[in-house]
Amino acid sequence: MLYVTGAMSSMERENFELVLEFHLELREFVTGMAEVGAAVILATNAPFISRPSPELKARVTALVCARPQNSVPEGLVMSGPDGLVQWINSAFSAMCGYTLEELQGKKLGPILQGSETDLDTAKRMRVALHEYRPCKETILNYHKNGIPYWVDLSITPIFDQKGQPLWLIARERELKGPLAA
Repeated sequence: MLYVTGAMSSMERENFELVLEFHLELREFVTGMAEVGAAVILATNAPFISRPSPELKARVTALVCARPQNSVPEGLVMSGPDGLVQWINSAFSAMCGYTLEELQGKKLGPILQGSETDLDTAKRMRVALHEYRPCKETILNYHKNGIPYWVDLSITPIFDQKGQPLWLIARERELKGPLAA
């Protein structure tokens, strides 16, 4: 309910949206709650709401559709508190070349890191994960076919109400072009 009403802080909202990304049942529940909330608002305020004309709706829709979409798909990985992969999205699979079946139950570091991966960066990540602290790094990973690629990644621990870690969520965005690493 806090998410639907906008009562979460920006950090809580961001973490909740990460969970919604891979938790289909929860996402459907939240969507339903938003629809119910919108219906209640519209029902109680219907006489006072000025509705946009179909022409205005069409113009706004056309403007939104005409805007160039510059977003790069984010790779998402959900691991348990043990660091073992439980779920990945298709953008992550496309980035690294591995499927969920190949990665499930495994730690990503030994699979994605290679000879040119910066050891200090990898160590900072391992320590942060072990301590369940958020971390952001740029690291050289290796595709399944052996080709190296740079990623900006952000790993966020998700905790239960008692402060116990539930998941580690990694967001990865592949960097294109020359890097000044």
